[in-house]
Amino acid sequence: MVIPAILFVVVTAIVFTLAQLHPAKDEVKSGGGTSTAAQRGQTLFADRCASCHETGVAPELQGAPISLAAARMQIENGGGGMPADLVSGQDLEDVLAYLENVLGS
Repeated sequence: MVIPAILFVVVTAIVFTLAQLHPAKDEVKSGGGTSTAAQRGQTLFADRCASCHETGVAPELQGAPISLAAARMQIENGGGGMPADLVSGQDLEDVLAYLENVLGS
């Protein structure tokens, strides 16, 4: 009875450790790093948004006092020269994760 209990504890500890180290883990890294979603969002922003938001065509977002809810609405609905749904679904969530690190609010 003791040996199975010890094996259970050891196997559980190994599985837990491997799960924590898994590269696809989508949580914020310790030390103020960015999440995997935010990293994907940064790539999507560079591909689909930066041509306007980093060239003066559209407002600069770094430090802008815009809420994530307002950013979501603008992305989903467009307006002011911005087309609607440049990103949607998981891409939208990833861009919002990136914007959470960029926006001033």
